[in-house]
Amino acid sequence: MSDSALLFVIIEKDCFIARDMQEGLEAADPACETIRLRDPEEAVELVCGRQPDGRLRTVIITKLSLAQIEDCSLSRLADEGLVEIVVRIGDDTSEAVHRRGWFTLASPFTRDDLSALVVEVQVRAAAA
Repeated sequence: MSDSALLFVIIEKDCFIARDMQEGLEAADPACETIRLRDPEEAVELVCGRQPDGRLRTVIITKLSLAQIEDCSLSRLADEGLVEIVVRIGDDTSEAVHRRGWFTLASPFTRDDLSALVVEVQVRAAAA
């Protein structure tokens, strides 16, 4: 594994879902950081406002549709290699998400789903 730390930015309006996700991610990777935001534009501002840090990998988790992700510039950040994107399955198929090179998360999710996601992200970070 690399020396990368993970910062999970959870875009979620429901505080209970966000808290469950934060707890599951932190249980799977105690060294990770989690931030909950309600709006995707806040995530764009957060990422654009941070100083580049090669050791911190930002991972955006959202239930937005692929079209919404395109509209709010999150996809541009992913294309530029600034973030990884995880789409909670809902409006779009997992195949469509994977074609973009992004991760998927079941909705609703379990702790096991979150643990598997952390491993997938860590593997990609280590290969980068």
